[in-house]
Amino acid sequence: MSTQRPLSAHERRRLMLVSRRYYLDGRSKVQIAAELGLSRFQVARALAKAREVGIVTISLSSGVPMEELSERLRQHLLLRRAHVVEAYGDENSLRTAVGQAAGAVLADGLTDGEVLGLGWGRTLNAMMDRLDHLPAVEVLQLSGRFGADIRNAAAELTRRTIALTGGAAHAIPAPFFVDDARAVNALRRRKEVASVVAGFARITTAVVAVGAVRPRPISIAYSGIPERFTEQVLRSGGVGEVCGNLFAEDGSVIDSSLWRHTLAITAEQLRRVPRVVAAAGHPVKADAVRAVCAAGLPTDLVVDVELANALLRMPPVLEHPRSTPTPSAS
Repeated sequence: MSTQRPLSAHERRRLMLVSRRYYLDGRSKVQIAAELGLSRFQVARALAKAREVGIVTISLSSGVPMEELSERLRQHLLLRRAHVVEAYGDENSLRTAVGQAAGAVLADGLTDGEVLGLGWGRTLNAMMDRLDHLPAVEVLQLSGRFGADIRNAAAELTRRTIALTGGAAHAIPAPFFVDDARAVNALRRRKEVASVVAGFARITTAVVAVGAVRPRPISIAYSGIPERFTEQVLRSGGVGEVCGNLFAEDGSVIDSSLWRHTLAITAEQLRRVPRVVAAAGHPVKADAVRAVCAAGLPTDLVVDVELANALLRMPPVLEHPRSTPTPSAS
């Protein structure tokens, strides 16, 4: 029987912090040591200890696209391209694997001089963790700034993208959510906000994450808004969310009063973007992903194998508002 003493709450917090920095945030041991005031050897011991006590578990991800499954999914959801990555694990692990794959998909199709629309979310944050270069593009932030979950919000992801592209960036200089709808109307009329919104028409490629509304909201869009609005979202009948837009199971846009309180690209504006790369991980998002595909939002979809199989068990998408997709495989 093991005589190892239990970890204190303080020790567990430190192991979790070091592990998060290393495995999820992509920091090196040297960077973590500098940030936390530790030696590199203390960081290494903490990572080993986290594995030993079960704070860190390892999932399997080949990172290799599954071509046959990708083509089946493309046809099933009426997409131009589908990219299924062979990855297994919990939500965080799958989010990381899908994010990495989304980065490769985005970089592969992006060219110098394009206008890139950038959404938000933990999956896109994982995408940025593994990208080391992007073409010279102009970047437009697709929403206002967030007051919560700053690391995964649009402004932070825009900052990180600009560091890779060296191009110009245009952010909405206002919050994503404002409690007073009249204040939002006033913000929309401001020149500096209106100019960014007008720029949405110039976007050639957008990359977004899909948020789930049921069985529980899985989106930072709802992390910083008053509870009464979150309850409204849950009662709306929506199952999926992209950039604050809510979608019902059949792909229709939920006409919620919530939009009067937000500053973000609309579903119709996203549908006009020639290429929209959407990313999602874990089968819990199956209803949400099918809904946004039925809405005709994404042209390209990046998912893990378990989510792909869950989607293939659902009814196919027979039509959506976008033009008929071209029959090109991933």
